[in-house]
Amino acid sequence: MTRTNGFTGLPWHFWGDVLNERTGLQFASLFFSPYDRLVFSRPYATAHVFFLPEWDLELNTTLLRERFVIRDLDPDQARDDVVEAMSNRIVIPLANASGQIVERFVVRTQVMHMGVRLAAQIVQTFASLGPIMSRDKAFDFEGAWRSALSSYDIRHFPNPWVCVYKEAKPVFQAGTRHPFLDIVEKCDVKNPGNYDQSLAIAEDTFKKMGRSVSIAHNSNIGMVVHVKNNTGRCGMILRNPHKSTTFNFVATKGEDDLPVTPFKCLNSCAAFLEGIQLSVRVGIVTEKQRQGLIPADSPEFEESTIARARLAELSTELRSFENQFQVHYRLERPEFKTLIREAELFQRQQSERGAAVI
Repeated sequence: MTRTNGFTGLPWHFWGDVLNERTGLQFASLFFSPYDRLVFSRPYATAHVFFLPEWDLELNTTLLRERFVIRDLDPDQARDDVVEAMSNRIVIPLANASGQIVERFVVRTQVMHMGVRLAAQIVQTFASLGPIMSRDKAFDFEGAWRSALSSYDIRHFPNPWVCVYKEAKPVFQAGTRHPFLDIVEKCDVKNPGNYDQSLAIAEDTFKKMGRSVSIAHNSNIGMVVHVKNNTGRCGMILRNPHKSTTFNFVATKGEDDLPVTPFKCLNSCAAFLEGIQLSVRVGIVTEKQRQGLIPADSPEFEESTIARARLAELSTELRSFENQFQVHYRLERPEFKTLIREAELFQRQQSERGAAVI
């Protein structure tokens, strides 16, 4: 008869295998005494009764590209006294097995793909170990942020800013962001479920401080991700000089029967967002160099050469994703080489009109 853990009803040897995989303990399950099994497996089992493994974790989130314009309405102030705050914002709701949100983070970043990759790290650690902020050993947000940056990012974005909020309080921050973003998050917490209303609350907050302002908010969706029951549905913005449109993909299990997880879907979205941006940049710079507008040894052209190498890495990452799962695109899959050619054509047309793109 198979011996089982009375708390979960699962065989003891299962928990031994899980511990070996999850924590790297170099013990075979047959070496676990009854006391060892009680001490080591019960905390892990307790956590996972309430928190889903990553392949069962549902995620529903949206990335917003935002621009705030704050105007001072004080008649004594100059009429051109305008402040702008720009940000990419992604909300990360983390739910337990019963569907209750137990933690909610907001990631704001300067660069879209960096924020999405950081969000993927946060989702993965929650799926593996449960709630993040109540751990004895604090989660390494700084390390997660570093892992979200490629060597290209580090070289060409010397100090990108980022802030992770929980209940409007920064739990991790790097770089310099506009302080108005913190005000928006505080107002959002006061009025949960109605983000647009937060702006009215922010205006009222300024009034209470003796400042009369108007706040204009422009936003568009950069990415939508919904992962549930081993199906990932993801949509993204595709913007280049010729057009601004969207595309989406649906990922389901492939021949290898690997689970479709939020971590993998978010990282694939980040690869597309980064690749689209780089492709446009590479195409414009390549055409400018071909026309003699910039020399081949210029820093700008050198950057585009390195960007091509980064595009090759992103293409490999996406091909790996497509080899693991069944991935169906609609309308069609963006091809980086095609985007580069379109950007070259745009730059050529602009040069012919005497208006080179910078």
